[in-house]
Amino acid sequence: MSFINFIKPSVRALETYAVKGKPLQPGLIKLNQNENPFDIPERIKKEIFAAFTSSSWNRYPETFPVALLGALASFTQHSVDGIIAGNGSNELMYTILMATVTKGTKVLIPQPSFFLYEKAARVFDGEIISVFMNGDFSFPTQKIIDAALREKPSVIVLVSPNSPTGQSMSVSDVEEILKLNSALVIVDEAYIEFSDKPSVQSLLNRYDNLIVLRTFSKAFSMAGLRIGYLLTNPELCSELLKPKIPFTVNNFSAATAMTLMKHSDVVNERIALIKKQKTVMWNALRAMNFVETFPSDSNFFIFRTPHEAGTLFQKLFDRNVLVRDVSSYPMMERTLRVNVGTEEENSIFLSTLQTLLRG
Repeated sequence: MSFINFIKPSVRALETYAVKGKPLQPGLIKLNQNENPFDIPERIKKEIFAAFTSSSWNRYPETFPVALLGALASFTQHSVDGIIAGNGSNELMYTILMATVTKGTKVLIPQPSFFLYEKAARVFDGEIISVFMNGDFSFPTQKIIDAALREKPSVIVLVSPNSPTGQSMSVSDVEEILKLNSALVIVDEAYIEFSDKPSVQSLLNRYDNLIVLRTFSKAFSMAGLRIGYLLTNPELCSELLKPKIPFTVNNFSAATAMTLMKHSDVVNERIALIKKQKTVMWNALRAMNFVETFPSDSNFFIFRTPHEAGTLFQKLFDRNVLVRDVSSYPMMERTLRVNVGTEEENSIFLSTLQTLLRG
């Protein structure tokens, strides 16, 4: 009997996650993974290293990082008993679905959205209920509510600002969904720091079926160190801790996150620079002939051209400009995604794209 027979059918049906890219090198314009283009300042790196080198590297980290959780409680003004930290928010997303989804469990996800939610739900043999975004990629709140009342899902996933589209759901719309459904509602706010719209964190005190997910990967320049966290009520938090893998937050990443929370002025300064460059990119893309752009509350845009997305992606790739081909998502034919980089990176992307479109 082949070993393949021991792999769950739901897993065999999936594809391995892959991002087409190139090794980091001088001259590479990397705008394909929604990263912060600014590295952590050298002076802050030295501060982190100084603290970390005095710790014992041969010892396990704490089962759950007590000092980091305390710092997060202070930073977010949320009860420490309602916070879980993990190795990136992706780990916590898997933890939530591991605790809630079994064979036949209904998971409602507006589409297109961050694909890992659907992938994880399918790994646990859940049933996906899809509600498609409006034509302009805004959230169809009433359709979500109608589908939730009709299908009675156990979990509703709202990525806001949404990836890959960049648009957000208002706090009032999220509250309408919470009011009318008993489902567990996950609001993934990985990009909230770049948005001018408020977080839904204010709803946590009124709804015990809400989970808010955050990450240090984007605004805090920690994509390579993997720290994410969730906010919810203490009772639900205690249940989610039961299936969570222990020791996933290493001491160095925890120390980095705690240090960066002390330097929020630096983080906010970089966010302001990114938002300023975002406006420049938005105006430039909108001015290009044959380019359709869509509003974004995040540090990235999606744009559509008359060209086949894979072909245009490859032409940019061949010129050392990395963007993301998102045309395989529902509703996103001929669509690419680009994140805001440095002023120089953005300028090179825009001029390269303009040259290709003219050609």
